[in-house]
Amino acid sequence: MKDKICEILGENIKKYRKLRGYTQEKLAEAIELETRTLSLIETGNSFVSSKTIIKLSEVLQVSPSELLDSIDPDETQRLYEDAQKALEMIKSNPAKLRALNYILNGLL
Repeated sequence: MKDKICEILGENIKKYRKLRGYTQEKLAEAIELETRTLSLIETGNSFVSSKTIIKLSEVLQVSPSELLDSIDPDETQRLYEDAQKALEMIKSNPAKLRALNYILNGLL
């Protein structure tokens, strides 16, 4: 049976790896791990040392806590819907859209 924290860590690493445009091979190389080891971590079948979490957070440009953070899927859906409503409200205001675009570019 997989440990829940390993699953969360693996899912987050995979999510941020893809967001940053890394293949497993390139990320593994950047953090000095074997690709197979990274694959085991991403699937929740292995955990990592604190040293590796620090390397991952630096390369993926997220905090260590973000790698270990779990968000409830229902909350994620609600947040997404709230964001859609906010976008609908400001879609006719170019200044607010530019400001939001600036913020989003900083997050991604």
